[in-house]
Amino acid sequence: MPITCYAQNFEDVILWRALKHVEHGFYIDIGAQDPVVDSVSLAFYERGWRGVHVEPSANYAEKLRSARSDEEVIQSAIALEAGEIAFFEIADTGMSTGDEEIAKQHQNNGFKVSRISVFAQPLSAILSLHADRDIHWMKIDVEGMEHQVIKSWLPSGARPWIVVVESTKPNSQEQNHETWEQELLDLGYDFVYFDGLNRFYLSISHSELKSQFDVGPNYFDWFAASTTSWLSRNINVEISALREQLADESKNKAAAQERLAEQERLRAALELRLAEEQMARSSLATQAENTRAALEARLGELEARLGGEERARQALESQLGSIYTSTSWRITEPIRILVRAARWLAR
Repeated sequence: MPITCYAQNFEDVILWRALKHVEHGFYIDIGAQDPVVDSVSLAFYERGWRGVHVEPSANYAEKLRSARSDEEVIQSAIALEAGEIAFFEIADTGMSTGDEEIAKQHQNNGFKVSRISVFAQPLSAILSLHADRDIHWMKIDVEGMEHQVIKSWLPSGARPWIVVVESTKPNSQEQNHETWEQELLDLGYDFVYFDGLNRFYLSISHSELKSQFDVGPNYFDWFAASTTSWLSRNINVEISALREQLADESKNKAAAQERLAEQERLRAALELRLAEEQMARSSLATQAENTRAALEARLGELEARLGGEERARQALESQLGSIYTSTSWRITEPIRILVRAARWLAR
C-alpha cells in the first residue's frame, strides 16, 4: 500500500524511503505547524510512528493536540536560553518567525504581523528528554532561526539518524545553510541530499542509509499526493467546480421535479374539473330531456283538450244553426222582439 505524501516538498517520501524498515519509529518535529497540511510527520503517524511536536504558535499547538492526542506537543520556540522571546506571528501561515528582520520583510510584502511573547528553550532541553532512545528523524523548520536551533543543540548527546533543515531564506530559493551547516557537520553528520528547499543530513553512525538519498522522489517510491498538497491544487479546484456543478444540477433536477409535480397536480385538478363539468352537463341534459318530455306530454294533453272543445263548439254551432233555421224560431221571432222592447222600456 503506498504512503500518502503530505509534506510540502516530498520530505516524507525521502525519509520513508530511508526508514520504512523501522517499525514504530520516533521523530521530533521542530516547527511542526499544522497536523495535516504540509505535515512531514503525518505519513509516519499513519504507519504507527509517534513523536514530539515543537510549535510556538498557540493556534497550531492546539490543532496538533486535538489531532494527535497520543503524541507530545511542546508549545515553545527554540532559543539559546530558556525564557520569553519576541515572536512575530502571521496567522494561518507557516511564516511566523522569531527573526524581526524577516518579519519586517513579510510586513512590507503585505502580510499582517502580530508581535507576541512566547516561551523559548534550547534544543538540548528537548533532546535530553529522549536521549535514551533512537530518534529516527528530526526536522527543523523555523523560518530563519535555524542557526539558533543548531547552536542550542549541545550539550545534548542525542543524535537523530537523519536531520532535515529548511535551508533557503523564507519565500526564496536563496540558500542560507552556510551560517549553520558546519556546526551540524561537527555534530557528526554528513550532507546527503538537497531537495531545493531542505538539506538532509545523515548521522555518521548510520552511513548505511546514504544510498537512499541518491535521487529525488520518483515513481518507484510508490506514494500518492494528499488532497492538501499543492500538487492536488488544480485537481481540488476541478473537484470543487464539479461539486458545484453537481449541486446546481441537483437543484435544477429538484426544481424540474417540482415543476413536473405541480403540472401533474394541475392536470389532475383539470381532469377532476372536466369530470365534474361533464357530470353537470349530463345532469342538465337529463333534466332538460325530462322537462321536454313533460312539456310534450302536457302539450299533447292541451291539444287533445282543445280538440274536444273545438268539437263541442262545432256541435253547439251546428245546434244553433239548426235552431236559427227552424220553423219555430221564425214563428216566435215577433214574441222575442216584444220581449226585448218591454225590457228596454222597463229600464
